[in-house]
Amino acid sequence: MRTVVEVRAGRGSPMRKGRGRLDRPTIVAAAIAVARTEGLSAVTMRRIADELGCGPMSLYRHVADRDALVLEMLDVVAAGIEVPPPVTEPRAELVAVLTAVHAALAVEHWAVLPLVIERLASPRILPLVERVFVALARAGVAGRDVVAVNQLLWQFVYGELLWTHHDRPATFARQMVHNASSEQYPALAAAVRDLPDVVTDHFDQNLRRLLDGVLPGSVTASRDA
Repeated sequence: MRTVVEVRAGRGSPMRKGRGRLDRPTIVAAAIAVARTEGLSAVTMRRIADELGCGPMSLYRHVADRDALVLEMLDVVAAGIEVPPPVTEPRAELVAVLTAVHAALAVEHWAVLPLVIERLASPRILPLVERVFVALARAGVAGRDVVAVNQLLWQFVYGELLWTHHDRPATFARQMVHNASSEQYPALAAAVRDLPDVVTDHFDQNLRRLLDGVLPGSVTASRDA
């Protein structure tokens, strides 16, 4: 089931000018609504002020700057993650936590860019990050490998979201691959010949493949399960 973050601006429709009293939740809700319909690049202090029917300086009484606004937006997304109850088996715990995060960001896909490009993050995500580290330690990942594997898992989550939810069928790269010479690149041509125009979501399967490679004894355990 997909996670949907509710905001006071509604889902996908920017707020009408002059709606209600101006406060921080109203500003954040308007910014999320704009990000959903127009992308994160459209979220500027001037754009949100125009959406709310006020001057940009009115926003600064409630939000310090754009970075602060984006952090507030990420707080809303993090608060909307349907956090699963902890389980003791490390592989199942990692699957549950990372799948919950992925489900929320698959809906609020604008949020991936500030996480990856602007290196922003909500403190609300720290309990889930802690659970990932605990699960990795319980699985036998030790020393510096814990940090490296943690990074790898989050890179996979964010990268999959960027690939699947920000891709478009008619991009130059996709056309280039589909039009590649079957004589010069036979393996590539065979692989993409029957691909659909829309990118397929392989998150669940690929997460399990990734865990097979990074968790000690995971391949054997998953085969025996």
